[in-house]
Amino acid sequence: MQHVFRLFQSPALTICICLLLTACQKQPETPPTSENKKIELIQQDLVAFNYGQSVEKTSFTGSIRAVNQSSLQSQVTATATSVRADIGDAVQQGQILIQLNNQDNEARLAQAKANLAATKAQANLALNMMKRKQRLLDQGFISRVEFEQSQVDYQAQLENVNAQQATVNIALKAEQDGTLRSPITGIVTKRQVEPGQTVAAGQTLFEIVDPTRLELQVRLPSDQRNALKAGQKIEYRIQGSTEVLTATLSRISPLADLNSRQIEFYATPNSVLNPLSIGAFVEGNILAVPSASGQLIPLDTIQNIEQKPYVWVIHQQKIERIPIQILEQCYSENMAVVSGLANGDQISRVKFNDEDLHKTVTIQQNK
Repeated sequence: MQHVFRLFQSPALTICICLLLTACQKQPETPPTSENKKIELIQQDLVAFNYGQSVEKTSFTGSIRAVNQSSLQSQVTATATSVRADIGDAVQQGQILIQLNNQDNEARLAQAKANLAATKAQANLALNMMKRKQRLLDQGFISRVEFEQSQVDYQAQLENVNAQQATVNIALKAEQDGTLRSPITGIVTKRQVEPGQTVAAGQTLFEIVDPTRLELQVRLPSDQRNALKAGQKIEYRIQGSTEVLTATLSRISPLADLNSRQIEFYATPNSVLNPLSIGAFVEGNILAVPSASGQLIPLDTIQNIEQKPYVWVIHQQKIERIPIQILEQCYSENMAVVSGLANGDQISRVKFNDEDLHKTVTIQQNK
């Protein structure tokens, strides 16, 4: 039986040995060499840095107002007989705007003037009497006491004249209050009276503004008061317009509002504003003195900003990782002032890996 087992075992062993030899003689296949593929970017992926200065900005909101503005109130209770101006009309200082019906005041003025004339006549009579008694005293016909009594009567009549003159002045002022005149030269912005309407003393009838001098009226939280200094530059936009305008901070309120905890300040525009912009909403920034100068780049392109900041750049058409020094950063403007970049470097918004270092980059131009 052992002999038979060996006969069957021998052919199988021979086949295995042949297969093994064939495998050993087969040449190994060489893997195909892969070329270093280029990385493609578009122009929007790259940012060219600029040289400049960083400026700290403090944002604010406010409105435009006229420097010279005034309101016209009635000093008496009366009926408006005529109204001579309307909203949008240009008026001159001293121009009559409203005439009130003040017949009672006219009557009081006439009475006061009559009383003044009567007291003046009594004063003249007392003066003549005093002079006559002066001559009689000199001639020895009357005593000095009688002469001095005439002097007292004359002085009393002079005081009556002064009192009646004051009454006339009061009545004249009341009569003049029936004629309301414009306090300033400007444009009527509000009218709250109609002919035939009875107005009360102290009621506002007109509001007038001078459109030739406008300013910004702005409020800022009191915790940002250190940003306020007279003479600082301001940039702002008027609501509904994209144009950036400039102004100069002119004056600052010394106290913060107790309710809103905000400080009010004013700025003078550096250009002439349209009068129709009075009351318009504005928003802008207070520009501080530049604090650093260097290379300006977007803040969000900086990697590892807390430890060893760097940026990915395309330098001579290859991807490089360039360490930088951050001089200043402004989160609100997404801007940083840095140093360490070379002329011609283009900062990549795309983040790469270490395996991408030194790879060639092609940039697709915008069609």
